[in-house]
Parts: sequence; C-alpha cells; structure tokens
Amino acid sequence: YMDLLQYFQLNEQPFRIGPDPRYLYLSDQVKEALAKCEYMAKERIGPIYIYGPIGSGKTSTLRRLYERLHQEDRYNVAILISPNIKSSNSFLRIILESFEVKTERAYDQSLKNFETFLTQQHAENKVPLLLVDEAQNMTRDTLKLIHYLLNFETATMKLLQIVLVGQEELSTRILRYPELASRMFPIAISPMSVPELQDTIEFRWMVAGGKSAAPFDEESYKMIYA
Repeated sequence: YMDLLQYFQLNEQPFRIGPDPRYLYLSDQVKEALAKCEYMAKERIGPIYIYGPIGSGKTSTLRRLYERLHQEDRYNVAILISPNIKSSNSFLRIILESFEVKTERAYDQSLKNFETFLTQQHAENKVPLLLVDEAQNMTRDTLKLIHYLLNFETATMKLLQIVLVGQEELSTRILRYPELASRMFPIAISPMSVPELQDTIEFRWMVAGGKSAAPFDEESYKMIYA
C-alpha cells in the first residue's frame, strides 16, 4: 500500500486549507498588500482594511505580516481571529487582554487604561499593532470602538496601528459608516486569475517537497479554477 505522499514523493500535504504562511504564494497583489501594511505600520500613517473573496490569501497575508513584525522588538503585535463579538465592551476586553493591559469593570476605565498603555508605548518608541481577521463579522458597535481608538493620537501620528481583514462584506460595512471609512485606507484583493492559480499550486507543490512539477495539465488548471 502506498499513500499519496509516497506516490508523489511529497513530505506533507500541499493543499491543506489552513493559513500556513509558508504556503503563501506572493503574487503581485499580495506583495503590494504586504508592502502597504508594513509601510503604514512603520510610518504610523493610519489604519487599513483589506477585503476580498474567500481563498484570495487574506488570512495568510495577515499571518505573514504578523510573523514579519512580531520578530522586531519595536512592534507590539496582537492578532485577533474571528471576532464574532456583539458588544464593544466585550471586544475592548479582548483587545486589552491581547496587549496584556488590565481590564476594569467600568468600560470608561478600561479605555483609560488602554490610553495610558498606548502613551507609554509611544514614549518607549514602541508601535502597538492590532490585527483583526474575519473582520466582516464586526458589528456597528465594535466598529464604533475601532473609530474611537483611532482618536488616541499625537499631533503627528496614531498611537495604535490597526489592520482589519475580511471578506468583501467588510468593505460594505465600513462604507456604511462614513466617519470610520474616511479615516481608513482600503486595500482590495481580487480573485486569482488562472495563471496565478497555476503559480500558486506549483509553489505549494514545491514547498511540500515536490521534486518534479505538479501533475496537472492546462485543462486540469481550468477545471480547478472553475
């Protein structure tokens, strides 16, 4: 008996659906999204929201950004996954816990604690960065909290850098909230083309240990794309 990995001489499964950053193929638009996020964070220019269809590499892009900046002492990075939370109070508590900031029973006092933390980080030349995945699940109340947190700033920069990532509904939600939309920079990730899909599959095949080309012909790629 020979399993698929043995048959194709692979070290691991190349097409798992988990967002393993090793398998992120850096297409031109993914490279551009990463470069924009890194630049905006490093220069403290402002918050970003990234939106696109399922399977376009948004979560893997976010994980790659986390890996890159988390390794640098200057950045204090917190990443939240699938924040399907209804109230701003609950969302604030999760944010504070992610940055290891003390929470309080009173919402206003928790906000004050966070402001103090951000001010201290700024004094230490640290850049707090909040990454939120599956942000299309955010409610009006939690988006209001994001809007409020953007008020923590000096005369020249934001004290908290924010990147929201979600499916295409995220853009719709934010655009319905003009006060927030006017303060965030959008990045759209488009669906893959057939050549991009082929490049992605061949890249994943190589990462998984493939010693020869992926075993698909042109028609197979068209079927997979469909």
